[in-house]
Amino acid sequence: MRLSSRFFARLFPLVPALLAASCIVIVEPDPKGPPKKITTTQSDSTASAIAGAAAAIEAVPASAPAPTPAARLVELGRSDNRVQDHLHQLAVRIGPRLTASHGLMEAERWCRDQLASWGLDARLERWGEFPVGFDRGARSGAMVAPEEVELVFTTPAWTPGTQGPVRGPALLYPADEAALEGLRPKLAGAWIVRPAGPRGEREWGQKVEQALIEGGAVGVVSGSRSEELVHTGGNHEVDWNALPKLVSVVLRGDQHTDLAERLGKGEAVELEFEIENHFFQGPVQLHNVVADLRGSELPDEYVIVCGHLDSWDGAQGAVDNGTGVSTALEAARLLARSGIQPKRTIRFILWSGEEQGLLGSRAYVEQNPAILPRISAVLNHDEGTNFLAGMRATPEMLPALREALQPVLALDPRMPFELVEVEALTGGGSDHASFVRAGVPGFFWMQAGRSNYDRHHHTQYDTFDAAIPAYQRHSSLVVALSALGIANLPELLDRRNMQPLEPRRLGVEFDGLTVRGVTEDGKGAAAGIQVGDVLVSVDGTEVTDRRGLSRTLQQGGPRKLLVFKRGEETLELPVDWTGDAGEVERERRAAERAAAKASGS
Repeated sequence: MRLSSRFFARLFPLVPALLAASCIVIVEPDPKGPPKKITTTQSDSTASAIAGAAAAIEAVPASAPAPTPAARLVELGRSDNRVQDHLHQLAVRIGPRLTASHGLMEAERWCRDQLASWGLDARLERWGEFPVGFDRGARSGAMVAPEEVELVFTTPAWTPGTQGPVRGPALLYPADEAALEGLRPKLAGAWIVRPAGPRGEREWGQKVEQALIEGGAVGVVSGSRSEELVHTGGNHEVDWNALPKLVSVVLRGDQHTDLAERLGKGEAVELEFEIENHFFQGPVQLHNVVADLRGSELPDEYVIVCGHLDSWDGAQGAVDNGTGVSTALEAARLLARSGIQPKRTIRFILWSGEEQGLLGSRAYVEQNPAILPRISAVLNHDEGTNFLAGMRATPEMLPALREALQPVLALDPRMPFELVEVEALTGGGSDHASFVRAGVPGFFWMQAGRSNYDRHHHTQYDTFDAAIPAYQRHSSLVVALSALGIANLPELLDRRNMQPLEPRRLGVEFDGLTVRGVTEDGKGAAAGIQVGDVLVSVDGTEVTDRRGLSRTLQQGGPRKLLVFKRGEETLELPVDWTGDAGEVERERRAAERAAAKASGS
């Protein structure tokens, strides 16, 4: 039998036991000289055992290769995933996180400390300030006469509360001077119900507001744009020395309709609200949470993983955007706990001021111009709990992304991931747009799943129980794997031809799919679109919402055929953007890409 060195290396630990069990050495000494003989005895069964042990050891495979960093991430992400723990802390224990509220301040400190505890270089980076802070407390409201009905409502942020229960008569908002004069003697302690529809001229609204304040009215009750949902917003541009005085109630649409109809019939209606809203004097310092997993080879180049930590405060801020923040946090924890060292630095940023106009990310871009050329990608999660299902990328970026995202593409066939080729990256209403505008590749994840994001977005249903744990766990792995893959690429992502193209605009305002307004000099007016028309399809593709409309308009060539219903009539209306500046640039990029493909470059 020919025994290899590997055999002896594996046999060595077994030698004492084998000797003890199989060999007897007998020495017969001669007192006056060297031993006469040495006799070694070995049974047939022992010899067979040794040969068998040798064969068994030779059959044992070499040690399995160490798992790849991606495999280590997947194993940890599936066996010990804490994404829902992070979300519970943010949405339930801390709660809503309005920019310039104490809730956001607490969340910033907690996130920073968590990131630091995992070994990342974590800090708060100040980007600005607001003149006045705002905290929201409990609220309740009801119609108490002629019958008792609990009311579903919100109030805008940075508007006053009642600071205790306030009961008073409901009166209709005045439509003209005569109605206002008739209302003045009744205003003290009253709730003024604004009718549905357009607000009217700004000057008239200001005059009525001043009359309501002077007459002692408590507040104004408006209707939500939805029959079921109430949406919270607000204007942070308030002055400590001139704070708003009227309580502003936004009532669920169906309840507001009922209330207005009762008043229109002359019923005597009484309302009672208790609203705990509190201003506090600033300036209130505002921060982004920033943490680095430092790169081993190219520490001064970056992949940014981000989501916005702030929320509106009508509910818990779970789906918008606790879900995106928690996947970023868990991606950071998984990478750190796996002991992975990416080539480039992976920087995690949790923005504030997003809901007020991408303020935190815009300030970051403006305050850090030197690093912008060294950012390979910005990965932004901000559309709820549905699983991350893809990325849109230009043809120039796709080869590198296909290489970097191989582990993501193979992660779970039940939640597939795709890379979609697009003419250009797009901005939009979330923080990646701040980077795209500055020429940095910013990506807004495509998402898919059973959650209806619009039901939760800024509404009373934006709560922890709306998050889907399986989706959240999967998405945190997608974020971690994608960041690692892009950070380890040989080069930064290719930025050629990535800047947004001038979008194709119709010059039409929609309410759902119904036309509410048409700009006189727009494409829609030239095509014959009228107020009241209902959109059916674009180029034969059925359109079900405004997002679908925007998407289909931007795809394909510049000539589109739109189908509308106008009463019982079906109309086919062609729209043509040929020759517009955006179309000229599209054609240039298409020609450049075709030439590159033909040359194999």
